[in-house]
Amino acid sequence: MARVQHAKEANKKIQPKDQKGNTQSKGKQELAKTAAKREPSKNEIMFFRLGMSIIALALITVAIIFTVEYFMNKEEEPGVFDDYISITAADLQYLTGYDDNSGVYGDFTYFAGQESYEELFELINTNTEIYIFFYSSSNLNDEVVNAIKEADLEGKAFFIVDLDTEAANLTGANYDHLNLDLERTNLLVTFDVELQEFTIELRVVDIVRELGRI
Repeated sequence: MARVQHAKEANKKIQPKDQKGNTQSKGKQELAKTAAKREPSKNEIMFFRLGMSIIALALITVAIIFTVEYFMNKEEEPGVFDDYISITAADLQYLTGYDDNSGVYGDFTYFAGQESYEELFELINTNTEIYIFFYSSSNLNDEVVNAIKEADLEGKAFFIVDLDTEAANLTGANYDHLNLDLERTNLLVTFDVELQEFTIELRVVDIVRELGRI
């Protein structure tokens, strides 16, 4: 009998430990639930938004820098005919048009004394032949471009007209004597000032040949 009572007393002593363990386990579960449900504070939300704003601003700044650099580099790229004097339809009229007062083709006095035409004026007064090349900047012919680059045009009265921008202005009677075929994208007109004669080359092969003779 003494042994049985001793065993019962031992069991009674063990039971409180189990209850304590259960209590701790329940406490941890409730704490975990409480921690999971905790919402971010106002300061945390503010810092999060601030961080996202800084990142967005940095991305926008980088995009702007790359865009500006792209267009700056694009503008700095030299054009195919940047080394040659470009003229407009109005310039061409004074350069080759018939002057009723003098009775000759070409009113060179229009270009005199104008700073923007200083080089052109010098060239037309030191050459007896004037060359006007008509081209389409959106449809360049590589063979003609290479022929121009290889030609000895230093000191020659060689001028260019972009048909993409000037074709609509070349349809008047003032240009009939040039016999321009505006359906083409490459034309070369030679104006012999002394003989008062105009010749025009329409085919690429003829233009290349004439450029080689200049």
